[in-house]
Amino acid sequence: MFITANTRKFREHFRSYLDHVMTTGERVLIYRHGKEVAALVCREDFNALEDAAGRNERLMEHRHQEAMERLRVMKARMRPG
Repeated sequence: MFITANTRKFREHFRSYLDHVMTTGERVLIYRHGKEVAALVCREDFNALEDAAGRNERLMEHRHQEAMERLRVMKARMRPG
């Protein structure tokens, strides 16, 4: 679950939003000029996001290495023997 705040309201009541996130774990979605621009999340959620980003990065690196290996094999097969 999350609550929303525009940037002006968020600046004026930052400490209250911070306390709310720390005690409830709810997220605060921050808007500027009607567009979502940021979020305030508890440390546990931040850690989960960082873990997911790390897994995604490792997956992309693994896929890149596999693609490079396939390319190497294809090039080797194309060389005259």
